[in-house]
Amino acid sequence: MAHIMEAIGVSETEAAQSEADILFLRERYGSRLTLEDLQAVRTGLEAIVTGAQSLRAVRLQNADGPLLPHRPDVPPAP
Repeated sequence: MAHIMEAIGVSETEAAQSEADILFLRERYGSRLTLEDLQAVRTGLEAIVTGAQSLRAVRLQNADGPLLPHRPDVPPAP
């Protein structure tokens, strides 16, 4: 898994943590998980790590705030 994580630009520390998480899950729940289940967990974990890395790559300014949806006040229909 580490070579996949490096290929998508994940640091060695993040890749090592992801691998440790997978090993923990295999040790704790291995008797209840099939190989397909573990692969699905690994794929999901890779997606989470990649998403988190993408979020950290966006630099925010002090004035940046959350984008809240604006719904104009419309009177209810009669």
